[in-house]
Amino acid sequence: MSVAFVFPGQGSQAPGMGLDWADSTTSVTDLYGWASAVLGWDLTETLRTASADELRQTYIAQPAIFAVSVAALQALEAAGVQPPSYVAGHSLGEFSALVAAGSLSFEAGLALVARRAEAMQRAADERPGSMSSVLGLSAEGVEMAVAKAAEGQVLAVANDNAPGNVVVSGEWPALDRLPPAAKELGARRVVPLNVGGAFHSPLMAPAAEVFRPFLAAAPLRDTTVPVVANATAEPTTSAHELRGLLARQLTGRVRWTESVRRLASLGVETFVEVGPGTVLSGLIKRSVEGVRVLSAGDAAGVAAVAEALRGEADREHASDDDQGEVVVLPERFAVSPGHGRFYPVLPTRFTDEGPYVEPGDLLGEVRNGAASIPVRSPFRGQLMAHLAWEGELVTPGQILLSLRPF
Repeated sequence: MSVAFVFPGQGSQAPGMGLDWADSTTSVTDLYGWASAVLGWDLTETLRTASADELRQTYIAQPAIFAVSVAALQALEAAGVQPPSYVAGHSLGEFSALVAAGSLSFEAGLALVARRAEAMQRAADERPGSMSSVLGLSAEGVEMAVAKAAEGQVLAVANDNAPGNVVVSGEWPALDRLPPAAKELGARRVVPLNVGGAFHSPLMAPAAEVFRPFLAAAPLRDTTVPVVANATAEPTTSAHELRGLLARQLTGRVRWTESVRRLASLGVETFVEVGPGTVLSGLIKRSVEGVRVLSAGDAAGVAAVAEALRGEADREHASDDDQGEVVVLPERFAVSPGHGRFYPVLPTRFTDEGPYVEPGDLLGEVRNGAASIPVRSPFRGQLMAHLAWEGELVTPGQILLSLRPF
């Protein structure tokens, strides 16, 4: 059985992530403590108290996700899980993957991640922009929409996440022109993302220039297992090659669909998402069939992965065991009907698999001052995950809940 560890990037953060390991073992406690000393702010306290809005800030989100991902990796190792055959990481997650592959120490990786986050935030402040997710259109179709909407401004495909889920990055006016251009070509929806900049686009060129000297000085070693790189979707073990690929990643496309399919073509049968959230798990399920997808985002997840990889979990059961839907098509999620703060309601219908909803069921409300806009289910389905937290400030079209239709 060939196993790949995959590591999440920015967007997988959530309040309270990683706390299972904050006080559990000396090694992880030391890891968080060392990170706090390097970062200049208390990582553990931030994980305990930060709101969703605070965790969206690039300089906080990226080091925190990296530290929690490495903590999860250490927990897997402590549970006796054998090293993987391959590793990969989505954007920021590539640095966690390098730690897993023996190319980079946690300490050196954290220093790089902190410098990267600062450089990206500075570039975003100097050249404002954002990102939008185009749903229901192929990567080729999105490229055509981008070409039409750009009109001489910066607009580029940033992440090819999964079939029908492609993220575009660029300047605000060009992004405003993207929805009609994409829908004319058959897109079902264009969802603005609440991010701090136009990442993985030419607008990040200043960040790449600032970051390149740090990469050149970093103590990268050749990897012990191949890393499938974002920039090429091809495996490499070369430290020299990785330095160039990590710099390219800042301004270029994250080829995640291709990376997942490349791993499958290399014989990977089991993907383990190591780190907070289950975003990558859903993307993998959309990209390839017949593989097992596991998630090690907390202590319970690590224990489940360790148990499954001992061979006690049946493959068919594992592939049927949903690890969390990712929003890819519009009929699979509920979105915000307006600006305000989102407050979910407790589910009232249940099956053996958990809560479910019927068409028209109240899922929550978006409050803006005295106004309250109900959020209702568009179809009958299993409630998989809340993608917006109670009291979170949301925008029109922002994804709130993930549902699996019956």
